[in-house]
Amino acid sequence: MLEDLRRLDTPREIAAAADVRWQADGSLLIGLRRDAIHSWRPGARETRPVVTLAGTTFRRAARYGNYSRLGGGPLDALVFAGDLFGVYRQRRGRIEELKANLEIVGDLDHQTGWTVAVGLSRLPEPSSSGTGAVWEPYIAWLFDAEGGVQGLLPTRDGGAALDSCYPVELSVSRFVADDLVLVVPGAEPGVFLYGRDGLLRGAVDLEALSASRPDCGPRQKPLLYEEQFRTAWLTRHRIIDEVAANGEGDVFFFVRHAEGMPPVPSVSKTTDATQTAARRNGNSGRSGAGRESIRAGEAKATVVALGLDSLPDHELEELLEQAASGDAFVVLDGDRAAQLLAAAGAQGTDGNGSSSSAVSTSSAAKARVCWDIVHARVGDLGRSSIAPCAVASDLGDARIRVDLSGDRAILLVRGATRLASGGVTRPRSTELFVARLRAGS
Repeated sequence: MLEDLRRLDTPREIAAAADVRWQADGSLLIGLRRDAIHSWRPGARETRPVVTLAGTTFRRAARYGNYSRLGGGPLDALVFAGDLFGVYRQRRGRIEELKANLEIVGDLDHQTGWTVAVGLSRLPEPSSSGTGAVWEPYIAWLFDAEGGVQGLLPTRDGGAALDSCYPVELSVSRFVADDLVLVVPGAEPGVFLYGRDGLLRGAVDLEALSASRPDCGPRQKPLLYEEQFRTAWLTRHRIIDEVAANGEGDVFFFVRHAEGMPPVPSVSKTTDATQTAARRNGNSGRSGAGRESIRAGEAKATVVALGLDSLPDHELEELLEQAASGDAFVVLDGDRAAQLLAAAGAQGTDGNGSSSSAVSTSSAAKARVCWDIVHARVGDLGRSSIAPCAVASDLGDARIRVDLSGDRAILLVRGATRLASGGVTRPRSTELFVARLRAGS
């Protein structure tokens, strides 16, 4: 599927790139962690800033935004967002909000005047409200050329899962045909197809695309802001990191996982928009290597020991109980964490002094990351073929962004880009690659 992969030499100005889009003239739009969106033509020594919120009335977004969500579009109608506070369009030299109260933006895409975005939109909280945000009942949104907006995907849990999974960036949204929008909420199960009329056209389970459902919850969210735990969490999951479409009915899912993690069991569930219940298929239609199921003991639980001094006693007890029983993938941070984990291991030994559990430690940041490319057709997403580990990185926190122009692919491999809550402690340079991405090759 992926041919002639070649790394690009990039100017220093875009070393912190977070997202990328082709332009019609063959140049690239580059969304940076800070500063602006730049235009760059491969091979050129310099870039040109084309969009910034600095100096605008959108002070909150200018302060926290990181330009890490590019929708794309022509320069006179460019759509973009950070991971917080709104979706914006630059039109005729002025910046306007498409949706002001979209506070957590997972992803967005733009095509011929239309924009799709995944995110949570905050409602004004009633005066008697306690803690926690109140969200509108949708987690995906479609904007027409004039800025009209409609909710696409109703949330199943009031937005709790998307809010909790926000630090690990799981959502994807893409136009996959002239009139079809694909939404991967990430935090909630399923991949969904919508028409521009806002009607559901079909859905498929994550398992059909060799991905697994995330299990992050409200109690994990504070830990997911910690770089070490976030990387360890990603190491234990198979997620759809990116989606690219060529406009001819081919859709390519980039499924991220730690090298050695097998595909999920080859069972497919497909939901037709006209049915009220899921229709289960016996075969997912995968081809090539990697059909085996997950073997017992491979899907280990993640136990984390971070900031233990501040944990309530009952949470400490739960942590120790998890670490002392069953298989566990443990992340350590600090001397006290190591001491408590050693105590938990001692509690889990049998009468002969040998350990009865499989508690282990690992440096998740050193795990080698792979992206399988899962190819499917828009008309039948449940039948797919896999190119295993088509792209790889030695950086355990690496993420990928991809855009297609015909069969020309631009791939951006980056590290963590989070800035909204404490910033990125060790920013890492981005790598850009060009390749050919074709179905069946």
